[in-house]
Amino acid sequence: MRCVALFLLLIFAVNAQPKSYDPLVTKLPGIPVIPGATWQWVGVQMAINGIPMSIKTFEYKGTERQLERYYVSLWKSKGHGQYKAKDWGRYKIIGHELDGFYSTVQYRKEGKVIRGKLVVTEIATRHRNKQGTQVPKPPASNVISVVESRDAGKRSETVTFDSNKDVDFNIRYYENQYKNENWGLVFSQDVYRRSSVRHFQKGSQLVQVTVKLLPGQPKNKSHIMVHWIK
Repeated sequence: MRCVALFLLLIFAVNAQPKSYDPLVTKLPGIPVIPGATWQWVGVQMAINGIPMSIKTFEYKGTERQLERYYVSLWKSKGHGQYKAKDWGRYKIIGHELDGFYSTVQYRKEGKVIRGKLVVTEIATRHRNKQGTQVPKPPASNVISVVESRDAGKRSETVTFDSNKDVDFNIRYYENQYKNENWGLVFSQDVYRRSSVRHFQKGSQLVQVTVKLLPGQPKNKSHIMVHWIK
């Protein structure tokens, strides 16, 4: 989830997406990894609040100047589009907009290694934002994000909420909701008044609910994360 949080700067608040739109079928352009780097996928097909996205992480033992030259030259070679460079906290970002998509290289130097991420996202104005979800929403809570992904053909969805109710109230809410929908409880763990975890299963589907009290927050406020493997 830390990776996902970094990329929220790419998303703009817009209206609800029509129900027929599926962000996980959007074909995103590729962004190459600089030669000599090691890399791995975070998500090939993802969506945050309805915005299609792909994410790779990489490690590179060259210099920042070599990295910057590679991507600036790459995007200039395309002959059109716009690129921008800026600092964002401890990260440096090089971004490129072309044909309705935005590609970014987000990186920082850590010792002798450059660690970073390659992100491709569809520009929000092409498709309107969607925060709709079938995950039950507890009373007195707000949806913070809806992250969708597809891996090996299997879909999953992670929804986070901020709540003005305590941990016990929210975990009981989900126990009742999923029991009433004939889900079976397969895992339960509690740390008194601080956190609760429940896993529910129905057929091949699994729902993992985590409710916790955040440090420094009043006891009547909690954070909820629901991960649904469909």
